[in-house]
Amino acid sequence: MDNRYIVIDTETTGLDPIVDELLQVSIIDNNGNTLFDEFVKPLLTTRWDEAMAVNGITPEMVSNKPSILEFKQELINIINSADKIVGYNTQFDLDFLSSVGIENKKAEVVDVMLDFAEVYGEWSENYGCYKWQKLTTCADYYNYDWGEDNAHNSLSDCRATLFCYQQLQENKEEY
Repeated sequence: MDNRYIVIDTETTGLDPIVDELLQVSIIDNNGNTLFDEFVKPLLTTRWDEAMAVNGITPEMVSNKPSILEFKQELINIINSADKIVGYNTQFDLDFLSSVGIENKKAEVVDVMLDFAEVYGEWSENYGCYKWQKLTTCADYYNYDWGEDNAHNSLSDCRATLFCYQQLQENKEEY
């Protein structure tokens, strides 16, 4: 169980976990094996034009899918099996899962976005810290090959995040 961690990513109808909903949830293990990858039908939301422009998930793509609640116990089991949860802007994903009662309060949470910001080194005078970079910027920085994958598909983003996390770990001494 040493080094056992999961990588998580979600796609949503918007940015606010109080009013917006999950559209896709993906989780892989530290070896890149897919543990969960499902599109889900929102419980209340019927349109998400702005999010759709980013993630490409249309109402038609999820209209016949189960709701997140049908996967709740399976997701709780997966998330609670991990000692560490890795993601890119991890709290965003965890907040959306938590809004439907899926959480692991014991696991260490690693945010590759925050770790990479310092490596990339673009300072924000407005915020007094290193500027957060997109996952695609991080992936490009480490020469990640997306292959057939596309950014903003949560499974593809999990794979890219895992690669970036491993690169950060390998190069830790340099920073």
